[in-house]
Amino acid sequence: MNQFFFDLETKTNFSESDFFVNSTNKKAVDLVSLWPDWHNKAAIIYGESKSGKSHLGNIWMQKAEATLVDLKYNDTNLNKKNKKNILIDNFSLIKPDQENVILDIFNQCLFNDNYILFLCSDSENINFRYKDLESRFNSILSTIIEKPDDQIIEVLINKFFSDHQVLIAIDVIKYLSGRIERSYNDLSITLNEINNLSLKNKKKITIPFLRENFFK
Repeated sequence: MNQFFFDLETKTNFSESDFFVNSTNKKAVDLVSLWPDWHNKAAIIYGESKSGKSHLGNIWMQKAEATLVDLKYNDTNLNKKNKKNILIDNFSLIKPDQENVILDIFNQCLFNDNYILFLCSDSENINFRYKDLESRFNSILSTIIEKPDDQIIEVLINKFFSDHQVLIAIDVIKYLSGRIERSYNDLSITLNEINNLSLKNKKKITIPFLRENFFK
């Protein structure tokens, strides 16, 4: 099996068929599938970085023809006349001066009979300044994407290298999956480090390569 060394640009694929479902994320998938039968016309998906919640959010956004508001980029400049469903990403990053805007968006959606999906980290506590927003947020139907298990770790390793157009053997995937931390974010960091070192040194990703550089 040959392995070629090209630093190719990867494209994010948010298609429904590209989302792998197993026991760690099925509740979140079911919540998205439940739309539009959401209590209070809103829902929350919790999950750590790289857990796939943005992927699920984009699947819902396409189905619901929703508008994206991403707090990672301080994106709260939504047209007051907007009458579309709304996906609010990175809600954990909300700042005190954004709360009134989000509350306005919430009220606007309810008034217009629209829906909101919040994507939120499960590792951060939000200290709300506006009690009305806190009360509404805490009343929303929610679920969490759990830590990755062995099955999904192997799937994500395979997908990562496939997306980067790198072929690696099944035994290498098994070797990696048994040694990587059970964290989506740590998995992403480690796989990028492995791929970058492989490209830099023009070395094939093998078990000896991994032992020498990452798992001594």
